[in-house]
Amino acid sequence: MRKQICILALILAINLTGCSMMTELEVKPEILSSEPVTTEFYTETQKSTKATFPHKETEIITQPVTEIIPQSEQILYEKLYLELSQYHETIKFNYKINPDELAEAMNILEHKNPEIFWINRYSLSYNEICSEVNFKIMNQYTPEQLKNMSEELNTMIQQITKNLENNLSDYEKILQIHDYLVIHTEYDSDSALLSEKGIWSTAYGCLINNKAVCQGYAQAFQLLMNALDITCGICSGTAKNEPHAWNYVLLNQKYYWVDVTWDDPVMTEYNNWIQHGYFLINDEMLFRSRNLDGKEIFKPECNSLENNYFVRENNYLLDYQFSEIDKMLSEHVTDGKIEIMFATETAYQACIQDLFSNNNIWNAEIFQETGGSVNYQQDPNLYILRLIFDIN
Repeated sequence: MRKQICILALILAINLTGCSMMTELEVKPEILSSEPVTTEFYTETQKSTKATFPHKETEIITQPVTEIIPQSEQILYEKLYLELSQYHETIKFNYKINPDELAEAMNILEHKNPEIFWINRYSLSYNEICSEVNFKIMNQYTPEQLKNMSEELNTMIQQITKNLENNLSDYEKILQIHDYLVIHTEYDSDSALLSEKGIWSTAYGCLINNKAVCQGYAQAFQLLMNALDITCGICSGTAKNEPHAWNYVLLNQKYYWVDVTWDDPVMTEYNNWIQHGYFLINDEMLFRSRNLDGKEIFKPECNSLENNYFVRENNYLLDYQFSEIDKMLSEHVTDGKIEIMFATETAYQACIQDLFSNNNIWNAEIFQETGGSVNYQQDPNLYILRLIFDIN
C-alpha cells in the first residue's frame, strides 16, 4: 500500500511540474493610441463697415442595461484580480484553464480595473490537471515599486476628487474631471508610435506623468469616475484607421459617450482652449468617426442628448439662422470665443457657406462700428463651428 501511494505521488509530481513544459500560449495586448483630431483654424478680418433653441427631445426613461459576465469567467477574473492586486507575477491553478476564458477574464480585468496598469503581456501553460499564468511586468517593475506607484496613483485620485467644488451635480463633476484631464495631460505623440505597451498607455502615465495616449486618458477618466461613484466604462475600436479607446458614463439613468482624448487639441495659437465636442454625446454622433472592435465587455445604448454639453449651454441648433449666430457673438463678446453644434450636416454647411463664403459674418452687430477679426475651426464629424473673435 505504501509503495502504491509513493507511485501515485510521483505521477502527481510529474504532472504538476509539467505545467510549464506543455501547451503554452502567449498573449500581447493591443496598443490603443489613436491621436486626437486636429483641424486647422481659418482667419477672416474686417476693418470696418436670446435665440430660440430646440426643445429637449421627448424620451422614455428605462432602467439602463448593465453587463452580464458568465460565471466561469467571473470566477477566473476574481482570482486574477486578487493575485495581481498583490503584485504577483505568476498565478497557479489546480485545474486546466480554457485559453478563451482566460482571454475574456483578462479582457474584463483590463476594462474594469485600470488601477492594475502594469501588465504588458501574459502566457498560459497548462495540461489536463493544472495551469499557470505568467505575466510580463511593464518596465520590469518590482512588486515594491508597483506598490509605491499604486499608492501614488490612489493619492492623486483622492486629491483630484477632493478638490472638486462642493455641492456639484454629477453632470458638473463629470465636466470638471473632463476639463481637468484636458488641461493637465499632454498627448504623447512620440510614444504612440511604439509597438510595446508603456506607462503612457495607463492611468498612471496620465495622472502622474501628465503624458498619455488615448488608453491612458480613458483609464484615468474611469478611475476618477469610480472614485466619484459614477458608473463608467471603457470601449475600444478603430478611429482614423487606428486603434482607439474612449469612455461611457451613466448620468441620470442614461448612458453617454465621452472621448477626452479627442477633446484635447494639439496646442497652437488658437487651439488653446478646452473643447467639448465629445462630451456626453449619443451613438449617432460617436459612430460618425469610429467603429467598435467587439472586445468590449459591455456596449451601452447612448440615445439621449439631454445632458450634452451644447444642449445644456444652449449652443445646439436644429437649423441655421444668422440671427441666432449674431446674438451668440454678442453674448460672448467678453470672452471672445464660442463653440456651436448643429443637429444636421445641412444646417452646419449652410452656416459655413453664409458666414464665410458669403462673408455674412461681418454683418454681425459686434463688427458694425469698428470691424474685427475672426478665427474659425470646422469639425465636419460633429457639425461643430468654433469661433475666436476680436473687435478692433
